[in-house]
Amino acid sequence: MQPVESSSSPRRPLPNPPLPASPAQTLQSLQLEAVGTLEQLPEKLSESLTRLEPQAEKEIEDVSKMLDSLLLVHARQEVEEITKQVVEGVSHVLDYMGIVAQAHPIAAIVVGALSKVVSMEKQRHENNAHIVVVHATMVKTVYHVRFLARIPAKAEADLEERLNVIFQHMSGTIRDFGAFVDTYHGCWQKTYKVLFSHVHKEKLESFNARFQQHREDLDEMRKTLTQVQMTNVLTNTEEILKRLKNVDPDVQRAEAFVQDNGGADNVRTNPALVEQVANILQERATVSMKENLRQGFDDLLEKHTARYLKKLDSVQDTVLSSVSAAERAIISRLDEGPHHLIEDKEIQQIWERECVLGLSPSGGSRLSQEMSRWKSCVKCRIFIEGLHEHYQAIFHQHGAHKDAWTLSFFSRVMYHSAIGDVIDDDGSGYLSASEVNDFISEQRCLSHWSKPEWFAFWACGWYNNNAWYYRSIRHIMSQLQESLHSLDNVPEKDTVVLIVESLKPLVLAADVEDFSRIVKIPHQLRRLQDEYRSYDQRKIIENLAHFGNHVADRTTLDTVVGDTRVELHMMPLLYILVIRLQEIVADILRAGSINNQNLVGVEELATSCIAVFVAFEDRMRDLVRGWRCEGKDISMQVDRYADGLFKKLYQETHLYEKPYHALRGCIFGDKLTMPRHLRPFASPHRSQNSVDRLAREMTSLSNRVEVLENRLTQSQELPRGPRDTRSRASSTTTTPCSSHETVGRGAPRRSVVMDPSEKRSSHWRTFLLGLRRLFFH
Repeated sequence: MQPVESSSSPRRPLPNPPLPASPAQTLQSLQLEAVGTLEQLPEKLSESLTRLEPQAEKEIEDVSKMLDSLLLVHARQEVEEITKQVVEGVSHVLDYMGIVAQAHPIAAIVVGALSKVVSMEKQRHENNAHIVVVHATMVKTVYHVRFLARIPAKAEADLEERLNVIFQHMSGTIRDFGAFVDTYHGCWQKTYKVLFSHVHKEKLESFNARFQQHREDLDEMRKTLTQVQMTNVLTNTEEILKRLKNVDPDVQRAEAFVQDNGGADNVRTNPALVEQVANILQERATVSMKENLRQGFDDLLEKHTARYLKKLDSVQDTVLSSVSAAERAIISRLDEGPHHLIEDKEIQQIWERECVLGLSPSGGSRLSQEMSRWKSCVKCRIFIEGLHEHYQAIFHQHGAHKDAWTLSFFSRVMYHSAIGDVIDDDGSGYLSASEVNDFISEQRCLSHWSKPEWFAFWACGWYNNNAWYYRSIRHIMSQLQESLHSLDNVPEKDTVVLIVESLKPLVLAADVEDFSRIVKIPHQLRRLQDEYRSYDQRKIIENLAHFGNHVADRTTLDTVVGDTRVELHMMPLLYILVIRLQEIVADILRAGSINNQNLVGVEELATSCIAVFVAFEDRMRDLVRGWRCEGKDISMQVDRYADGLFKKLYQETHLYEKPYHALRGCIFGDKLTMPRHLRPFASPHRSQNSVDRLAREMTSLSNRVEVLENRLTQSQELPRGPRDTRSRASSTTTTPCSSHETVGRGAPRRSVVMDPSEKRSSHWRTFLLGLRRLFFH
C-alpha cells in the first residue's frame, strides 16, 4: 500500500452516486486546489502539456507499429499479446488529452467518453484483433483534438459552434462503438462469432470509416488556421482489417458449412443447422443462443446498449484527473497535516489528534511513539483503538447516550479485525486515508445512521446477515432439489435437475457459521441488520433489473452490487438469484412441463452464479498474492480475513471443481474454452496452492523430526547401566569390511558403525531434501 493516496479518486463506485460534476469542473477544482490561484492555471497546464506530449507521440507511433505487426504474426498467443499492448499502451495519450480537456473544456465530452471506453476495454481479459484495430483508430482520432492547445483563445471561440457539433458526433460514435464491443464480447461463444461474422465485419468497417471522417472534419477545421502545424502518424487500418484472417481450423470448417447451407442468415434461423454449427465448434447450442440468433444482431445490440450505458455510469473517469495536479494537491494537504486527507469532519478531528499526540504521548520510547502516530495511513488496530477512546469520552460526557451500546464493539479486540477488514481493501493490515474516506462515504445511503452505528454494524451485523443469507440459500436449494425430483418425467427435467444440484455447492462456497442461536444480539444491532438487508436487496434488485436479471461479466457484477469488493455483497446477490430460480421452478411445477422460457431463465441464472463464484475466487487469489508478497502466514490470514469467508474455498478448492465442470458441460459443452470471467481454477495460483499446502506439511513434518532427534539425543546422553550398554552393543549395525577390501572398482570401504536413531534421522533428512528439490527447484 502506498503511504500517500489521493482522497479525490474513490476506490470503488458508490451504490447510488450523486450526479457527478462535469469533467471540466472536477479537473479545474483539483488544479485550483493544487496551484492555489486561477492565474497560475494556464502556465501549469502548459508545463504539463509540454512534458507529456513527447511521451504521447511515442505511444501513438508504437501503436501504429504494433498494428502493422499484426499482419506478420499468426500464433494466437502473439496476437493476444499485441492486442493487449495496443489497448493498454496509451496511458500517456489519455493523460495528455486529460490536460487538453482541462485547458479546453469544450473537448471534455470527447475525452471523457474515450477514457470510459478505454477503461472498460482494459478490464477485459480477451481482445479481438479486428476490434483493437478500430479501437486504435478511435484513440488516434481523439488525439487529433490536441490542435486546440495550439490555437489562440479567440480562434477557439470563433470555432466553438462547429467544434460542439463535431464533438457531439464524435462522442456518439465512441459510445456506439463501445456498445458494439460490449455486445460482441457478451455473445462470446464461437457459434455467435461465425453466424454474425458478416455483421461484425460491416459494423467494424462502418465505425472505422466514421472515426476517419471525424478526423477529416477536424483537419478541415485546422487547415483554416494556417499557423497550426501537426505531425500525423497514418496507418492504413482499412487494409489491416481486410487482411486479418481467422486461423482457427474449427471456425474455418464452420464457415464452410454455413456457406454450403445458404449463408449465415439462413442458418441462424434454423435451430437444427445452428446445432450442427455448434457441434463443429465443439459447443452446445443452448435455448437462449438459438433465440438470440433468431432475433438477429441488431436486436441484441439494442438490448445491450441500454445495459452498456448503465455500466458506463459506474465506470470511474480517472483518466481526466491530471496526475501532477493530484500530487500537488496531496502535497499541499500534507503540508497542513495528513489529517486534511480525511473528508469526514469527525474522523478528521480524531486523525488530527492522533497525528500530533500518538496513542501514548507520555510513555514508551520515542520510536514507539513515532510508530503510533497517525500519518497518511495507520494500522487497523490502532485506528480502532483511537475510535474507542474518542467515543468513550463522548459517551462519558453525555451520560446515557443513545449509541452507548456500540462501545462494546470498539472495546472488544475480537471485533477489531472485522471493522478493519471492511475498510482495508488490500488486506495489508493498514488503513489509508482514501480507504477510510471510501468507507465513511458509503454511509450516505443510510444517512440516518450514526457513525458508531455504522462501525458497529460492520463489526458484527454484516456477518450475522451473511449467516441469515447462507441459511436461507441452503434451505431454498434443498427445497428445489426435492421439488424437482418429485416432478414427473418431462423433457429437459434431467438438465434442470443437474443445473440445480451443481449450483448448490457454488452458491454456498462462502465459509459462514451461524451463531444466532448461541450469541445474544442487541436489539439495536438487529434493527441495523434488518435495515441494511432491506437497503442492500433493494439496491441490487433495482440494478439487476437493468441487466435483465443476468450478470454477464465482471463489470456487470460490480455495477449491480455497487462495489468492486465482491465479498461484501456476494451473499445478498446470490440470495436474490436463488429466489429468482425458486420462482422459475415454481412455474415449472405449476405447469408440469419445462418450456423454452424456463430453460433460458435457468441457464442465465446459472451463468450469473458462475460469474459470482469466479469473482469470489479471483478476489481471494488477489488477497493471497498480496499476503505472500508481504511474507504473511497465508493460512492464518485466510482464516481471519472477512471473518474467514474465504476459508472453505481456499482449503477445499477441489470440492468445487466437479460441480463447476458438470454445470459448464450441461450449459456450454465439455470442450468449450470459457471466457475468463466464467473460468475459475485456471490461474497459476492453483498449482501454487498445492505447493503451499505441501510446504506447510513439510514444515510440520520437519519440526516433528527435529523434536524426535532432540529426544533421541537427550536419551543417549542419559547414564546407562550395564544392561543398557550390552543392549546397545548388540543392537548396533556393523558392516564387516576391511580397509583393504573394495566394492567393484570403487575406492576402499571402511567399517561403518551406525546407531539406529542416527540412521532414521538420516533417512528423514534425505526424504525432506528430496521433497524440497521436487517442489522448489
